[in-house]
Amino acid sequence: MSPLLRRALHPLVLLAFTLLSAFHTWPLLSKLKGHVAGGREDVLMNVWHLWWMRQAVWVDPQNPFFAPMLHWPLGAEMYWHTLALAKTVWGAVLVPWMPVEAAYNLVLFSCFVLTGYTAWLLMRYLLERAGFAPGLAAVAALAGACVFDFSRYHLSHATAHLNLTATEGIPLYLLFFLRWLDEGKRKWLVGLALAALYTLLCDYYYFLYIALFSFLWVVADRWRRGPLLSVGTLKDAGVRRAGMAALAAAVACLPGVMPLLLHLFPAPIGIQHGDSDYFTDLYAFFLPDTLSAWLEVMPQKVKAFSAEVVGKMSTNAEEAGTFLGWLTPLLAVFALWKGVPEGRRWTGLGLGYAVLSMGTVLSIGNSDLLSPVVPLAVLTLAVGWWPAWRGRAWHRDVTVLLALCTLVAFLSPLTSFGEPLWVQVPMPYVVFKHMVPLFSRGGMPVRFELITTLALGVLVAFAAAHLGRMASARGAGVGLAVALAVAVVPNVEYLGKPLAMPALPTLPPIFDEIRDAPMPAAVFTDHVVGQWEQTYHGKPVSFARLARLPVREAALVEQRIFRALERLHGVAGPVTPEEREQMRRFLKDNHYRWYVAHYHHPLRHRFVVEELGGELVHQDGYVTVYRFP
Repeated sequence: MSPLLRRALHPLVLLAFTLLSAFHTWPLLSKLKGHVAGGREDVLMNVWHLWWMRQAVWVDPQNPFFAPMLHWPLGAEMYWHTLALAKTVWGAVLVPWMPVEAAYNLVLFSCFVLTGYTAWLLMRYLLERAGFAPGLAAVAALAGACVFDFSRYHLSHATAHLNLTATEGIPLYLLFFLRWLDEGKRKWLVGLALAALYTLLCDYYYFLYIALFSFLWVVADRWRRGPLLSVGTLKDAGVRRAGMAALAAAVACLPGVMPLLLHLFPAPIGIQHGDSDYFTDLYAFFLPDTLSAWLEVMPQKVKAFSAEVVGKMSTNAEEAGTFLGWLTPLLAVFALWKGVPEGRRWTGLGLGYAVLSMGTVLSIGNSDLLSPVVPLAVLTLAVGWWPAWRGRAWHRDVTVLLALCTLVAFLSPLTSFGEPLWVQVPMPYVVFKHMVPLFSRGGMPVRFELITTLALGVLVAFAAAHLGRMASARGAGVGLAVALAVAVVPNVEYLGKPLAMPALPTLPPIFDEIRDAPMPAAVFTDHVVGQWEQTYHGKPVSFARLARLPVREAALVEQRIFRALERLHGVAGPVTPEEREQMRRFLKDNHYRWYVAHYHHPLRHRFVVEELGGELVHQDGYVTVYRFP
């Protein structure tokens, strides 16, 4: 391949992923203004992030991790919040030229284009390193990149989480990491350090994922030459390079990590999820999720199963996107059969992350109470397959005995105390979350499946390359066409429903009054929509949607006035004259001029009017607004 053609590949690949991204996220590009992708609560929070970065970086330069106009008058700390600085900083550039929601939609769209491109760079390198011709490697890498870029995980999270949609840093880091281990050139060391920092500034989970991946990769590589716990490890060239990579990444990420450590104690409160909830089911890897276009043609039992998976995730459908496809995994098996350099390592890592995504206890068919047949069958297969045991005299006898026990348990259910016996199978994550820092404070195990899709993409890229090489016997063009055709499989299997693009609310004239009022003036509100409304009126608000709530702010929102106006918890019961005076004084001292409620409730209306002295000044199907004296 000529140098000119090799350079021309990059804009062509970017164009290809721009078109594919437009297809998979349609109608996003047709509704950039006045609409927002997904429309869920987290989306409005992310839109606010872009507006806030414009204020913090350009309009009134200040610490972007502290928002003084949220949780007024205390302010909101966002060190442990999903701010996704690497993505939201684009608000400082884009917001002056377009509405903030259009900027958000464009940044979200760019995540797909960039993820496809960086995944293609990684997989092209792996294929060329394996000896495939540059042209074939470039085409086959498209198939693997599509697996990762348009996975159900990626497309599902695009409906709610900008930070989790920003996956482009992961393959870029792995490209630099592997090239550093292979070649030892300084530019790859610098690249992996910067890519690690970029990944950290997109999402903290992803930074830990690549750190764990790197550690496991190096351990597996070391085992090829000797045990890890030995003196020889210190002399191992590969381990030494890995140590330099860890040091470079640590130095680069230190500015991002230090604020987290400084604000780690007292530990922020995980208000959205715990350490063990949000896990996937074994069947969910092979059955379409509720946002998949294929669910509509599935049997009713499959639809019911997928709906139940979402129900177990607090109705957050974006977390249920773990479907790996049907033909796509078969392509990976084909690649392993034909041969993949370090194929066992990629397979082991992919399966390992899939196992972690299943949480603390094995769930099959949305049940974690399983028949003993399941562990018996797994044990039988493990003993029968284990290579080191195949030549032993006892191997066949023990395998047959275990198979008979499994058959008996299947035909005649095992019992205990006269009742059918059900067992729970603990999974590695139950230990992992206590050994790896931070996961015990809110691990979200289901998200580990992202790395499974990356490993799957690598294997599919090799499948496309092998098929292309086989077909090239009929001509080089035929080989390239066959390799390119493989990309159709994941693009079809991972097809989702049209991306929801709800229109943003039309703000009534009362918001002009709020916007034009001179400072000091603040707004009490009850929902993240009120946080988004700040992008219009620019006044301090009482609400803040945070991934983790700092302890000092937890004390603020537990005051009765916050519980009553945000959550209805404080409207019932008598109010003493002292309480009434204290709440009214709080409103006056902190210049709260309005209360904007996004759902009307008679008890709260009476509380605002009678106890707080509020005057109803506007009410429609969108908001109820009161003015305080």
